[in-house]
Amino acid sequence: MSADSGVYFRRDDYASFWRRLAADAVDSTVVAVLCLLTFAGLWDLAPKAVLPVCALIFFCYFVLLKRSSKGTLGYILGGLRITGIDGQRAGLVQLTIRLIFMVLGPVNYLLDLAWLSSDDHRQALRDKFADTYVVLRGAVPVGSGRLIHRYYDILGYNFLFREVEVKNSKAASAS
Repeated sequence: MSADSGVYFRRDDYASFWRRLAADAVDSTVVAVLCLLTFAGLWDLAPKAVLPVCALIFFCYFVLLKRSSKGTLGYILGGLRITGIDGQRAGLVQLTIRLIFMVLGPVNYLLDLAWLSSDDHRQALRDKFADTYVVLRGAVPVGSGRLIHRYYDILGYNFLFREVEVKNSKAASAS
């Protein structure tokens, strides 16, 4: 795949709102439990180490584990995987961008997830920023297209995102 083109999947192969919400709930619960255990274990010994260790847990779980071939517990249970718009496994930088966007705040997260219901590729805003798709584990691309740039006005802010141009929309929406 060249740097000026990307792949797309059937609409039904992109993860739905509810499947992503369930996977995120599982993953958030796992990380919360790990951080609570860290807090309980380290608070008396080294209270200043709690925050850095929890940040490391977030990074390892949401970036390193999500990039692995297995994925996170939520992605395993949801039958999901994350891929770049080039069809390859998402990179560390892409997954780090997604993590940063996710922890910016609950309002951003809710807007992020709400966005995907109206997007052709069911990309949440964090996926648009990171050039990623969340698809079903066995999904295969149905086509490729050139990368184009689209402007979005979101809550008064202007964004320019790279997207894959789909010339034949029937191929992307076919079941």
